[in-house]
Amino acid sequence: MKKNQKLIDELINSLETKGEISLTNNTNELFIESVDDKEGYSYVSSTNEEFGTSKDAVEWLVKKINGVENI
Repeated sequence: MKKNQKLIDELINSLETKGEISLTNNTNELFIESVDDKEGYSYVSSTNEEFGTSKDAVEWLVKKINGVENI
């Protein structure tokens, strides 16, 4: 569990630092990018999902690829 949280934290940090992350599984390449809107940063996925925080965005991404063990 601790290892999984560490990987999630690293993905969140990478998204906040670089402004985007992408992951590929057997069928899809999914990505999230930050968008600087008038109210601050928000995050948008390759499937046009919108998130208010980087944590929410990364959790969605991990769920879409069926868990941390698939990263």
